[in-house]
Amino acid sequence: MAAVTGPGYGYPPPEDSGPRRRWLPGGSGPRRWLPVVAGVWGVVLVAAVFWSVRNDPPTVPEQQDVEQAMGVLRVASGAVAAAAQDERWALSLGATQVEECAITPAWQGQEASREVTLYVPESDARTALDTVAAGLPTAYRAGVITARGGTRLSFFADAGQHVGVEAEAHAADQVLKLHVFTGCRPSVDDLDLTDPAAGPAPAVLDTVVAEITATAAGDPSGPSDPLGPSGTPTSEPSSGPPGSSGTSTPAAPFGSPGLSGTPNLAPPSGLPGTPGPTSAPTSASPSGPSGSAGAGEARAVVCPDGGTVSTFVRDAGPVVGESGPRGVPEGTVPVWADAGGWAYRSGPVSVVVNADRDRFRVSVTTACRAG
Repeated sequence: MAAVTGPGYGYPPPEDSGPRRRWLPGGSGPRRWLPVVAGVWGVVLVAAVFWSVRNDPPTVPEQQDVEQAMGVLRVASGAVAAAAQDERWALSLGATQVEECAITPAWQGQEASREVTLYVPESDARTALDTVAAGLPTAYRAGVITARGGTRLSFFADAGQHVGVEAEAHAADQVLKLHVFTGCRPSVDDLDLTDPAAGPAPAVLDTVVAEITATAAGDPSGPSDPLGPSGTPTSEPSSGPPGSSGTSTPAAPFGSPGLSGTPNLAPPSGLPGTPGPTSAPTSASPSGPSGSAGAGEARAVVCPDGGTVSTFVRDAGPVVGESGPRGVPEGTVPVWADAGGWAYRSGPVSVVVNADRDRFRVSVTTACRAG
């Protein structure tokens, strides 16, 4: 019985602390303030959401349509073009492009983009991309990443509001395309793609075009251009009667007095329904018909510190014979030259000649300058 314990003793009951206080609705305790606090908190949340929607930057591209992103695209294009200016290479500014895209499988959108193309000497691709990255604003956080033993280069920059800049190249590439893009966004009808005023074209543009067209005209191995430097049809030898000189007198312009003193009311050759060679479809450019020597366009972006970078593009006739560099000033070495064209610097101006669908296209790009 040694293992049997005696009866236990319980703990004494707690002392009475007085009557409990009950919080009833309408009373003077904390429960009276709960609805008030919840209401005030709700108003604060609604106000914060409303302010955020109107003032905070978008968190995804889909929160802004493509038109709202065009301003950032233009600023970023100008910053890239200004950062790419260097006497060691040439550049060219592309036109703004807009393409259809799919935001979701059921939601179509648009993406706007622009390219700044660099033409660099061999093995200078990494140096050129590093120079552009260093010349961009610090907020862009631009940089170059290498891969595959330094043979693969990736350029990136964030211009803000989900507008990016990127480039992919090999270390041996001489043509580098810096792609500025908005990403896929809700589409807008009648999107404004107007550039700022480009200013006057540098005189070197006329010089280069004249050199190339003169070379083409004097090359018997290539086809002759039916359209002269002004974009007007050239005259052809006539099969006149025996004893004639075999050459024809150019026709008087439409509506002007002919040799007999009467107005020439015959439609120009090449118009629909008239005999003679037909010209290429006309373009919106006021410089002349597309595909004719002399036809051209102008592009421009605003530089971060003021002024504009402008590219002037002009057709220079058909590609004939060997497509080696032509019109390059004596003593100037092209930074890039191959079967597709050539590029060089002429002081602060970049000159690029490309063979585009069997025709030469000359682009001349200025440095940042006042209009």
